[in-house]
Amino acid sequence: RPQFTAVRTKFRRTSSPRRSWASSGRAVVERVPQIDFAPFLSGEPNGKDRVARDIGAACEGIGFFYLTGHGIPVEMTDGIFSAARQFFTLPVERKTDPDLLISREHSRGYQPLGTRYYEKTSAPDLMEAFKYQRELPADDPDILAGDRIQQANKWPANLPGWRERLLAYFDAIDGVSANLLRAFALALDLEEDYFLGFYLKPMTQVSLLHYPPQPPAPDAFGNRPHLDETAFTIVLQEDVAGLEVKTASGNWVGVPPIQGSFVVNIGDYMARWTNDRFRSTMHRVVNRTGAKRYSIPYFAIPDFDAVIECLPTCVGPESPVKYEPLHVGRSIQRKFSSDYV
Repeated sequence: RPQFTAVRTKFRRTSSPRRSWASSGRAVVERVPQIDFAPFLSGEPNGKDRVARDIGAACEGIGFFYLTGHGIPVEMTDGIFSAARQFFTLPVERKTDPDLLISREHSRGYQPLGTRYYEKTSAPDLMEAFKYQRELPADDPDILAGDRIQQANKWPANLPGWRERLLAYFDAIDGVSANLLRAFALALDLEEDYFLGFYLKPMTQVSLLHYPPQPPAPDAFGNRPHLDETAFTIVLQEDVAGLEVKTASGNWVGVPPIQGSFVVNIGDYMARWTNDRFRSTMHRVVNRTGAKRYSIPYFAIPDFDAVIECLPTCVGPESPVKYEPLHVGRSIQRKFSSDYV
């Protein structure tokens, strides 16, 4: 059984200490479960099935879970945070070099503080970011096409070894993603390699994020309430809290850092794939700790030409198909065009 973290939570009246029930009959999980991935990685059939069931239960409940036993050494996670601090403490004029800046046309590189707005909001998010993807050669056909999201990474000058450290982390977290895709498939009664065919040349992305201490204003957010436009997200947190998830009963629950863990959350594409069996859950970042907060999310976005359609195991007489097929590349293009002002 998955373990559960101790977080401050309000519970609705229920006979169970861990769940309440929404009016739809779905269990409302009020805490984020902790799941050890090591039995899945060992390849032992009973362990794989047990972990897949636990992951499925978390995804059908709160849509978030902590992942331990993932196989990435602490030296690598400490190293990527060291790289993040090294970059974000650079002088402003180095970070805002025109050759490094992100834009509507080029979604890789540095995103300065205060430059991202969500639609229908009056203030920007209080965060800065550095975004990159798998390194592709300059003559890659998708890069040359210029309209398929795949782009050349932008790297800061005069940071020896920095680029190599970020790319090594990308390869490692990409491996965790592939194994999670296998676990999701088993949880959904599909062949284990089902989702891998949608990730042949994916648009996956890593972001280094820095949230400075924010004012106590109620409308100030490091990252305001949102859903992720991805299949799922794997978040590495350091030691400063701030991530919160909204449960189905309407409570905001903290997802504090746990040493050695990732936080995994379901995104909109997986919710569409599963006909909302897996939940894409509203979440936010509020950094009122007085300290700098760093986190590193990996967005598991499928191939540009992937089409998200309801899975055969998630539809039936009582579960009709809710969504039209969705072309992933066009969906991401719409998102990029609306994120920056």
